[in-house]
Amino acid sequence: MISEPAVGKTFFGRDDALQILQKRVNALKGGYRQNVALTGQMLSGKSSILYQLLYTLKDPSLVPVYIEVVEEPFRAFADRFIATLLYNYLISCGHEAAKELGELMNVADRYIPHTVYAIKKVKADLARKNHNGAYRKLLSLTSVLKKETGKSCIVILDEFHNLEFFKVRKPYLHFGKIMMIQKDTMYIVSSSQKSTIKKILSEKLALLFGNFEILEIEGFDDRTAGEFLKEKLGFIGIDRSLMEYLIEFTDGNPFYLDVIAKKIAALATLRKLSYAGKDIVAETLVILMHQTSGTINQYFTNTIMTLLDKGFRKDYLDVLTALASGCNKLKDIAAYFKKKSASGFARKLSALIEIDMVYKSGVFYGLQDKVLEFWLKMVYHKKKTSLVDEIVNKTEDFKNAVLGDIDEYLAESQKDTVERISELFGNFNGETVEIEKKERRLPRFAKIERVKYGDSEGLMGEQGGNKYWVCQVGRARMDESSVSDFIEHYYPMRRHLAKKICIALEGMDTNALLLAKEKNIWVWDLKRIKGLLRLYRKRNIIYR
Repeated sequence: MISEPAVGKTFFGRDDALQILQKRVNALKGGYRQNVALTGQMLSGKSSILYQLLYTLKDPSLVPVYIEVVEEPFRAFADRFIATLLYNYLISCGHEAAKELGELMNVADRYIPHTVYAIKKVKADLARKNHNGAYRKLLSLTSVLKKETGKSCIVILDEFHNLEFFKVRKPYLHFGKIMMIQKDTMYIVSSSQKSTIKKILSEKLALLFGNFEILEIEGFDDRTAGEFLKEKLGFIGIDRSLMEYLIEFTDGNPFYLDVIAKKIAALATLRKLSYAGKDIVAETLVILMHQTSGTINQYFTNTIMTLLDKGFRKDYLDVLTALASGCNKLKDIAAYFKKKSASGFARKLSALIEIDMVYKSGVFYGLQDKVLEFWLKMVYHKKKTSLVDEIVNKTEDFKNAVLGDIDEYLAESQKDTVERISELFGNFNGETVEIEKKERRLPRFAKIERVKYGDSEGLMGEQGGNKYWVCQVGRARMDESSVSDFIEHYYPMRRHLAKKICIALEGMDTNALLLAKEKNIWVWDLKRIKGLLRLYRKRNIIYR
């Protein structure tokens, strides 16, 4: 594991997700079972949330069973499951617990003989290589323990999608059948392959889909990311604008923020500096991303080797590089490779979407990981296409690329938010994008005007045929009165309005949301705006 989960005092943010999990645990004690599925990018902090839940779980009436599902023989998985179950049961009762399976079974036999007998039946099936029978009996152990002790189990399967690597027929089908009758066992499953786990839940566990509450774990929001950076930087100062650049560069990913902040602090301390400027930030990214021994460089190299099939690795990397270079539509990718047909690229992109390296929104494709995008363009592609293998110049070129990227962000961030949204609207050119889980066609505006009325501000985009898109930009949290003012202001031209949008950068009150829905007004939050900015290759707005 490249990054150890943060637990206890090192755990940061994620209060919403942790509170939901703790609420579901409390409900289990009250007789209501709700299973939970955590999804999110690799290194987004899912394991930290699970570890923190276990760290805070001190209730002796519950037995937690945390297992990281890895590609290993099924026998090894079964032994880890059994050992964890017995160990945590004994600990919950205040008994001494060894960590060796044979000794655990000997000790547990004094207190839970029926459960140990059931374990022996699992072991007997394993000895006969009856993996299907052993798998079903293994998952049923929590029910046996509940009947014998009255203690409910919380089974946490991290990287749940790896169950398919065991030599077990239809692992998810059997899992679902057993889970349906285990009303006293709560399951928390997680996966860094978002598409895969959603497919498992919706297809292979279709009848149980409603039994899983899905929590999508993303990067820190802007405010939390800023607080996280300050904590990791310690006594080293940094300009607010540079801090916001790092938040935008990493998309709030806690792993990247952590390693970058610690390296900045280490470099500044080594040079007896109390303040980190652009040069220190650039040098930090050189060390972490450009040098082959750098933590982020090694992570990307390992990710590529792990996720991309060897036989197709070069082709996939070429497509990823095209995306990183700004070709985010099929026709642009085909042109990048000087091909007339884009059909072959569509298949490759679909495969990359399956492993969550690429996302699709309407006609647009993009890399899920912004830092990987920068590395592919500025490190991998540069090294691959360089005619002269000159290390010093390459390093200096990368550092200059980082400094240029910082300057570009700083220049863009000086613009007013409404101006930046206006420029975004000006890039719309009839493309199809995904909005509110539906494909929507964006217009091509002949003219975009900035509009002010009262304390409100927004934009009006003119389409052909005397039709307009109008939007209100709410810098503070929007309430019912601000939405009412928006409706009232544009009421006289209602017959000419093609679309009404409220852009709620700080969110919107419930009553305001209900009113907007009633009046057929789209509500775009900061996440939606950031998504559109990224599709159109524009710098994100950091709002904290």
